[in-house]
Amino acid sequence: MSTYDIAKKLGIGRTTIYNKLIEYSIKTRPKKIVNINKDNLNKLYYKRKLPLSKIAVRYKCCNATILKKMKSYGLKRRDMYESNRRYLRKKFSGDLMEKAYLIGFRLGDLNAKALSDKTITLKSNTTRLEQVRLIKNIFGRYGHVYIKESKDIYHTQCFLDESFNFLLKKEDNIKDWILNDSILFFAFLGGYSDAEGSIGIYNNMARYRVGSYDKNLLYKVYKKLNRLGIKASYILEMKMGIYNNIKYNDNFWRVNVNKKEDLLNLFINLKPFIKHPKRYKDLLKAEDNITRRINKNEKILCNNPNLLCK
Repeated sequence: MSTYDIAKKLGIGRTTIYNKLIEYSIKTRPKKIVNINKDNLNKLYYKRKLPLSKIAVRYKCCNATILKKMKSYGLKRRDMYESNRRYLRKKFSGDLMEKAYLIGFRLGDLNAKALSDKTITLKSNTTRLEQVRLIKNIFGRYGHVYIKESKDIYHTQCFLDESFNFLLKKEDNIKDWILNDSILFFAFLGGYSDAEGSIGIYNNMARYRVGSYDKNLLYKVYKKLNRLGIKASYILEMKMGIYNNIKYNDNFWRVNVNKKEDLLNLFINLKPFIKHPKRYKDLLKAEDNITRRINKNEKILCNNPNLLCK
């Protein structure tokens, strides 16, 4: 038996067996020649992602022997996160509309962190199963989405390629490259609305609202909507404190759109970028509510040529 097999049989380390051989003056046999060529080693280690220990078991040798083979072939070991990676990851598509949406969604609902130079992780806690499904639909094609349920709260964690590092920075702001392009702005607002927005019908009147602690970001949303001819309001809804058993850790700000003409112009531009199933369903209901309330001969005015208006 090899020292590796003896160690495995006794449930102790191979080094312990080797030290005992020396202690008892037992000569070791000539080193076993392991016949594994570079191509096979490359396939097992890099393509199939097997650890050194499993490769060693296949060839009935120790980890150190496989490691020496790798060094002799000039093959580098994976780093810690690469070694522990069980799922394939894809690089970000590079599409600017998708990027704008993801930034909006991340700023509204996700925590981002770099685990290493090659791994970005996104975390979220929610009580809504539809939000979990949305996260899985958005990021599942790029990497693994881990989901755990505990006391009616869903904990999600996404493991992504380093090309998603644009999601790392958490800021109360909207980038100029997004603000300066109306389509990218609505893509961003779609993501942010999926995370923090609401669309509903109250007293038979449709309404769009989006609110958070992001004072500066929401102010820029308000200013941009008004520049595009969509009349919106911007208010401080709640000051920091506890109201009706709800704790507000900071001042809570809100952007509202209430008039039917403005809502229709907002919805037609926002609709292509709403991915949340419930939010999209609510948008369609609100749109139908407005349409039924408008006289067939009444025209909806649009003051901006950049908008897709009715």
